[in-house]
Amino acid sequence: MIVASPLLSLAEYLAYDDGTDTRYELVNGELVAMAQPTGLHGGMSEFVNDSFRFEIQRLQLPLISKQDLIAVQTGLVRGKITCRVPDVVVITSEQWQDMRFREAVLTDSVPLLVVEIVSDSTRNIDYRKKRAEYNAIEIPEYWIIDFSDRKVTVLLLVDGLYEEIVYRGDEVIKSFLFPELKLTPTQIFNI
Repeated sequence: MIVASPLLSLAEYLAYDDGTDTRYELVNGELVAMAQPTGLHGGMSEFVNDSFRFEIQRLQLPLISKQDLIAVQTGLVRGKITCRVPDVVVITSEQWQDMRFREAVLTDSVPLLVVEIVSDSTRNIDYRKKRAEYNAIEIPEYWIIDFSDRKVTVLLLVDGLYEEIVYRGDEVIKSFLFPELKLTPTQIFNI
């Protein structure tokens, strides 16, 4: 749902408060309300984030994984800014330190991995719009978790374009960032 308002700058977006708990993404300068996720959506997001955090800790990697916390500026077209808030974001420790005392928005760098969990209302956005936006800013790895279709699509950046691999059931998801991760769609969907 787009909220009718004048086009916002990044600073106006970050300062925006309508007095509710509604969260927004900024799409071409316009506020777009983010639907409250279902318990399943939140559970899957938390499970994946916890899995990434465990792997980061186990291997003592200089990475941070955050759930529903970090926005990513994906575009600036004719003065209109787009900022997305992925379900899970993995960044470097240095990127995290840089935003400790400011809004958690990546504007001058990109995350190493983002995860979007498909809702019926976001299917086209997650598969098409965000894919194009994340590809344009060259996020190296993008996971699309789709409970309705019982699949996890992993998009890896190769020569400037995403190559897609689809995982189902008990297939172990191959991650470029976490090559030793042992995670299957079944585990994600059975939280």
